Amino acid sequence: MTAVQPAAGTATIWRLQRWHWILLAAGLLLRFAACVMVNRGDPFGGWDGREYHAFAQHLFRFAGDDYPRFFNFVRAPGYPLFLLPFVAFNTTAVWHIQLVQCFLGVFQAVLLAGIAARWAGARCANIMFVLCALNPFLIYYCGFVLTETVFITLLWLGIAALQRLLPADADWARWLTWAGVAFGLACLVRPALQPFLVVAVCWLGWVALKNGGWLVALRRMAHFTAVVSALLLPWQLGNAWAHGSFTLGPGYAEAVYLQSNSLEFVQMYEAKSADEYYRAFTKSVYHLSRESGASPDTWMDEAAAFRRDHPAEWRRLQWHKFTHFWRPWLNPLIFPRSQVLLSIVFTTPLFLIAALEIWKRFRTSDAFFALLLSLVLTGYVIGGLLFVASVRYRIPLVDVTFLFFAASWLERFALPRSRT
Repeated sequence: MTAVQPAAGTATIWRLQRWHWILLAAGLLLRFAACVMVNRGDPFGGWDGREYHAFAQHLFRFAGDDYPRFFNFVRAPGYPLFLLPFVAFNTTAVWHIQLVQCFLGVFQAVLLAGIAARWAGARCANIMFVLCALNPFLIYYCGFVLTETVFITLLWLGIAALQRLLPADADWARWLTWAGVAFGLACLVRPALQPFLVVAVCWLGWVALKNGGWLVALRRMAHFTAVVSALLLPWQLGNAWAHGSFTLGPGYAEAVYLQSNSLEFVQMYEAKSADEYYRAFTKSVYHLSRESGASPDTWMDEAAAFRRDHPAEWRRLQWHKFTHFWRPWLNPLIFPRSQVLLSIVFTTPLFLIAALEIWKRFRTSDAFFALLLSLVLTGYVIGGLLFVASVRYRIPLVDVTFLFFAASWLERFALPRSRT
């Protein structure tokens, strides 16, 4: 195997300079502007944001998850917990939520650049910083009362903590604890991340095995698992008692699984007009509503029946899921032209450059690259193979990871290495 320098986890000096602060200010202003644009439409992003906000209000009143719901499933508690202090301050306004999310958005640029610095050096970090500060989709999501900005921040805080374990002399107890806390909170926001916990535990064991042997590996895997479990089990046990479902979001997995195995989603992928698309989508959404009366058990039976009775349509749907997930531009049927153009100009080159860097590094002995690549694969399995997921699910796991690969590939064309 060939080595790629600098080695992941090595200490690389990267400090914020004057131009970084100027770019952070510009990124913050762009996020404020996005909030103004979003407020002209629907900052709640439809039912999703409204239900998260209603859940937070009920938590504030000590009413648990008995919030008004359109869908016949319960939202995960992580984002409502984040919203709790905001609804305590004002139960109707959203501007303060957007404001904090804008600051989280510019913090992401610093966080991700710091990870890039430890992985591939200061020049890579500078490129990563620019890409994140000006990323149109990371900017756009700050304006919505939706999970994306909070989830991305928690997910990559967890990745940053895992990265700090790569040096053999790392303070493993400290960084494992922080990694467990970050990933546990991220799973409370997006339960679909839970399969990646298995990947993270295996990666921890693999790294520890090389540095310290089996006992060290088992001890670190157990430590991480215990921290994450301490955060997740109370909610899962509570849902098992209240809803009969040992999950973080009772009924949610069944709902998205039905959508990923339904005739309506075949019709949506093959729609020739926006009206045709939304007719199929409305029918699918209504079937998941409380008003329809269908239960999660019924949804699973219907998904099984679709696979059994419509094999040709089911196979077409799997192909559509694959192509839709890896297509970097947004669907022009349902997204504004400006966003479709942005995705073509920004995301398409990102995917192509990232593919070049993956090919370059694929045979290297780089443990952090292996972790990043496993995050991409997990994102596809969760958001493209098992379930039907929009770019809202792809961006945090895949697109952000591709930013690292693109920055690493572009750094060879950057200006001479900075002293800082």
